[in-house]
Amino acid sequence: MEDARKKIVIVDDDVSSLSIVRNLLKSSYEVYPVPSAIKLFTLMGNLIPDLVLLDIDMPGMNGFEVIKAMKGNPKYKDVPIIFLTAKDDTVSEVEGFDLGAADYVTKPFAGRTLLRRIGNLLLIEQQKRELQDLREQLKNQK
Repeated sequence: MEDARKKIVIVDDDVSSLSIVRNLLKSSYEVYPVPSAIKLFTLMGNLIPDLVLLDIDMPGMNGFEVIKAMKGNPKYKDVPIIFLTAKDDTVSEVEGFDLGAADYVTKPFAGRTLLRRIGNLLLIEQQKRELQDLREQLKNQK
């Protein structure tokens, strides 16, 4: 049986960025573009994504605040996050990783490179889940 398409949420207040990334991903993934952190958390009340692509500079709640909230919530703490942002300074990049980001990609980005990074991350996450399942099966056999 073929796996269901992975769900990716794109969070960015820039409508053109949402559109560009959605168009890049839509043939391979279920894509949910949202323009704010509030919309992200509303959406996640109905579904848990396989990945979040997150901008940093947004009005209201910025990307650093979003990742802190997600990593602090047991329901969302394991959702991998890739920062996809125009902030190309080392301090922001390090802060993103320190807060738990799986990757940090700056705009403008190469579409094929972003697709590969997303694919690699989703594969790693799938393999982690499979190892956890195997560990549980072994533990239950004792």
